[in-house]
Amino acid sequence: MSKNSVAHYQRINGRRLLPSKYRGHRSSYGRRRRPWGRYLLLLVLLFVLLGLGAGGYLYTAPAGRPEADTTYILVAPGAKYPELRQQLQSKLWLRYPRFFGWLADYRGLSSEPLRPGRYAITRDMNMAGVIDELQHGADVPLVLQPGALRTNAEILDFFAAQLWVKRDSLEAAFSDPALLSRYGMTRETLRAQLMRQPLTLRWTATGKELLDSIHSGYQRFWRGARNEAAQRLGLTPLQVTTLASIVESESAKRDEYSRIAGLYLNRLRQGIKLQSDPTVKYATGNFALKRIKGEHLAIESPYNTYRVVGLPPAPIVLPHTATIDSVLAAEAHDYLYMCAREDFSGYHRFAARFSEHLVNAKLYQQELNKRGIN
Repeated sequence: MSKNSVAHYQRINGRRLLPSKYRGHRSSYGRRRRPWGRYLLLLVLLFVLLGLGAGGYLYTAPAGRPEADTTYILVAPGAKYPELRQQLQSKLWLRYPRFFGWLADYRGLSSEPLRPGRYAITRDMNMAGVIDELQHGADVPLVLQPGALRTNAEILDFFAAQLWVKRDSLEAAFSDPALLSRYGMTRETLRAQLMRQPLTLRWTATGKELLDSIHSGYQRFWRGARNEAAQRLGLTPLQVTTLASIVESESAKRDEYSRIAGLYLNRLRQGIKLQSDPTVKYATGNFALKRIKGEHLAIESPYNTYRVVGLPPAPIVLPHTATIDSVLAAEAHDYLYMCAREDFSGYHRFAARFSEHLVNAKLYQQELNKRGIN
């Protein structure tokens, strides 16, 4: 084409165009190239940045607990990914749930067998960090502190509410004579080995693992000086713990514990029935009972110390370890009787002679009647 021909571009608004009669021609001159390769590269880079950087905005806080820095995700044995995904969504505020799902697919979390356990998810984790924790992180154990549990049923309820293991599985372990005998326990004396001190357990612990932990804590507690102190009193660790449970049930005043322990030790040595009202309440099974009457004292039970001589077969409550130490350091005195003070202060009047005790008991009974306590 000549200089004035269509081969020369016209310049309109800064753009070079072919003459209008050639604009529809699909030659290599007229075709506009579109940078799809660049767009695709940018898209890939965006996803990488989201996975490595923006994923840091996984959630602002555990759902419903904005003050918590750590949320625990519980993966049960045999759990499937949809269950885990639902738990993550309910416990965490996922900002990008769809992208989290894609990343979980890419990393294999959604297709591989899940690792059972309890996993700590911290506020500063990104999506990749959460997935990595669930795939390779440490199973964080639970630290459980038993409270004032009184019966095996209460103990079962406590652990079943905290651990993955089902209550009926725990009950089977706690009722298996062959298994319990390995730890020197029976169904009753198990309560003497469960101490009111922290127990470290896996969330997925079995009934046997729980018994292992209970027995190990019991052995550590009674090793050395405490065992020697019990021997000096002429008692076994089971008997000391049982006596401590009675002492703690008799009074809320810790500064009385050593004195009360000394009183019951005097009775044990002289072969006198302990006649402890809390043991009668335990025998009735009515722990809300406020006043012990004659009908209660007549109940046939190894826990009714108004009818049997000596200690009950096992504790009537899990005592504090400090109460056990108070029994081991019992006061030496001549007291054989005690009665709650009539001022309802929580303290007791102590007596060495029965005649003194009758006076104290009458004062207390009169106050009960005056207050209408039946």
